Amino acid sequence: MKYKVMEIQEDVDFGCEERSEGSPVMAVVLLRGEDGSEMMTRQADQMLYDGGIEEGDSVVFDERYELVKLL
Repeated sequence: MKYKVMEIQEDVDFGCEERSEGSPVMAVVLLRGEDGSEMMTRQADQMLYDGGIEEGDSVVFDERYELVKLL
């Protein structure tokens, strides 16, 4: 299914602990599907940056459940 990126926020909820050393900075991404449903997913912030994924973009999930920008 194709999704539209509605919002991207830095994931700052680490519970009682801080982010462990060496773990990637994560982002929470709010998506809206073609059917109007909404979902949230956690994605590596660097992966979003490298893929040029921004709010308003159309994306799909790849086989690793990572977002890929549609051109």
